[in-house]
Amino acid sequence: MTDLIKVIENVYKNGDLSYLLSSYVDRDYYFQEFKELFVGKYVENMTDFNYSKCFSISINISDVDSPLGSQKFEQFITDNLIVYRVDVQMSLIAPYAVVKYLKYEKKDNRVGVMSNDVPFLPSQNNYEVLIKEFLSRKGYTLLDDIVLTKAVPGIVLELQEDTPSVYNCLFEDSSSYYPYSS
Repeated sequence: MTDLIKVIENVYKNGDLSYLLSSYVDRDYYFQEFKELFVGKYVENMTDFNYSKCFSISINISDVDSPLGSQKFEQFITDNLIVYRVDVQMSLIAPYAVVKYLKYEKKDNRVGVMSNDVPFLPSQNNYEVLIKEFLSRKGYTLLDDIVLTKAVPGIVLELQEDTPSVYNCLFEDSSSYYPYSS
């Protein structure tokens, strides 16, 4: 009985939906559609419902056909010094999405990451068009950083010591307030 009470408390007091999401939601729900939308590009399903409440898909814009952190990815960034990706997160809580363009750049033997709301290069604009059309067809609204960083009083999340942000409540209960801030 105490286990049952703990499960109920975790859902209602702590917003812990990980069991429900991981048990009843297909993490690959949009994955095939993204692969078909970006033929010839490496599409990675980053969806993980441990602390996330969203589908999370990453597309390598650069011509590297391997996942982030793999030896092949690391070699590509060593050889080319820059890798471009785009991350798309679609909330399961409400019909909202986040799109971030990422630039991994190697300088002084260290890799830094920059994020942006729009593509870094004009040649990447076709990605923005495809992603926005896809999200619109699926009924998602894009949120900007101003909305995503707003505090949501009265909500308690497991990894947040302070008041969580809109991003934390709709997408990820991450250790950072908003992981895409510079």
